[in-house]
Formats: sequence, structure tokens, C-alpha cells
Amino acid sequence: LGPPPAPASAAIPAADLRRGNLLFKKMCGQCHNARPEGTHTVRGPNLFGFFGTKAGTAVEAWGGTPERLKSSGLKWDDATLMNWLEDPRAVVPQRRNDRSCMAFRGMDREDERRDLVAFLKLLVPE
Repeated sequence: LGPPPAPASAAIPAADLRRGNLLFKKMCGQCHNARPEGTHTVRGPNLFGFFGTKAGTAVEAWGGTPERLKSSGLKWDDATLMNWLEDPRAVVPQRRNDRSCMAFRGMDREDERRDLVAFLKLLVPE
């Protein structure tokens, strides 16, 4: 026999999509938009539909410098985004004279990262 099942209170809480949307506006909206139609912003690519793509794809479409992200070989999935949102420079280290990939420093709270990732996953074409 294995260990007893974990009590229900130990389960991972469901993501709060409303809070994820608010966090996107607060943490990402200064440089990114997430609209199904429209262009990127002056500061960063449109993040609509980026979930599940290879890192650097949105930056390249935006006209930015995608080499550092593309060379990472990452795909934007739950685990990658959770790590990126916690500490982007640990996931894809900065290179000298490379100003791509934002000045974003990361988010400390795991629950906020989880809510933001859940919101970003909804931004997909139908």
C-alpha cells in the first residue's frame, strides 16, 4: 500500500482568471497587449496566441531581436512561464549589449504567477 491521499486542503488551488487579467494589465500591459486583432505596442510584442509557441516567435513577428530567446530552445508552456515569471534572467540569461527581453524583474508570489499563466493560456485563436 502506498501513502494515504493528500487531504483536499492540500490540493493546488484553482487559478483566479479575473486576477490573472488584472495582473496582466498591471505587470505586462505597459509593454504588451493581448488582442486577437491589432498590432504590437512600441515596447513589446502582442502576446495573444503566444502560449505554446517557441520562445522568440512573437518577438520576431514584432520586429525585435529574437536571437537570445530563440537560442534558448524554450517553448512557452506552463512550467516555462512559471519559471520565466519568477526570474526571467535565470531562464534566459542576459547577454552583453542585448536590450531585448524586457526590464521585467519577475514576480515573487507563486499564486500570482499561476493566475497570470492561466489568463495567458486563454489568449488563443478560436
